[in-house]
Amino acid sequence: MTGAPPTFRQKTLLLLQELQELLQERGALPAEEVCRVLLRVPRIQPAIAARIVGEIVSGDRRFRFVPDGSIVLATSPTLPSGPLRAASFTVVDLETTGGSHASDRILEVGAVRVENGRIGESFASLINPGVPIPPFVASMTGIDDGMVAAAPSFAAVAESLSAFIGETVFVAHNLPFDLGFLNRELERSSGFILSNPSLCTVRLGRRLLPNLPDRRLDTLADYYGFTFAGRHRALGDAAVTARLLLKFIGLLEERGVEDLVGVEAFLAGGAGETEERISDGSPRPRPRRPDPSSNGGS
Repeated sequence: MTGAPPTFRQKTLLLLQELQELLQERGALPAEEVCRVLLRVPRIQPAIAARIVGEIVSGDRRFRFVPDGSIVLATSPTLPSGPLRAASFTVVDLETTGGSHASDRILEVGAVRVENGRIGESFASLINPGVPIPPFVASMTGIDDGMVAAAPSFAAVAESLSAFIGETVFVAHNLPFDLGFLNRELERSSGFILSNPSLCTVRLGRRLLPNLPDRRLDTLADYYGFTFAGRHRALGDAAVTARLLLKFIGLLEERGVEDLVGVEAFLAGGAGETEERISDGSPRPRPRRPDPSSNGGS
């Protein structure tokens, strides 16, 4: 799958991430300005722009329209105070039947708690997705239809998984993918979504390790000499991501970043970086945008 062009859904996920970064940098924006900056459409009627942007952000609760027709970020969750190393994190990884939140399903979930600078408890479960597992996914993950035949549905584990995550900081490698899938399934099964503060280890890796060729999980694991208990298995990937998080916390502390507010400020300082990500967190070069149209940099 390496080098394969991004699917339509992957492109949409990229646009959503870019839109979030753009709004973090510039605040409320008219839909036509969003189309100009993100879609390279120099002129568009406001009504058409609003319809296009509305389709892109449909179902994504990070965004909302205000009465004048501009789009803004929904209210961000309150960041916990205190030293960064003392914060409680839950690192989550999902295996799914594909890349579309709308049509694909979770087939495995893994979560690892990081508290007081140490790796703690874990949560893992196969999930019966209720749909056939595509051959390429079965080949990549080693999870086939037979393995999940007797596994619980997502609805059956939603409550215990949500309780495990609790009020911790949600962490994932390529946050929009995992959090988007998880919230879609939670909304389907339970009628609610997570509103936890969150961190993306792809974004952290891009800012903290800019000289690496990419921020794929394999690349970062190789850089630090980490081995996987199971690559493309949810708990194995979550465990490696948890170890990366601890490395990144150390690098942040070396830079004088003391708390999660400081982390957000540090990440916001990446405006002007020139990569975009496909669904596994790998970068794809893109031309630098001239001011004032820079989209920020995660």
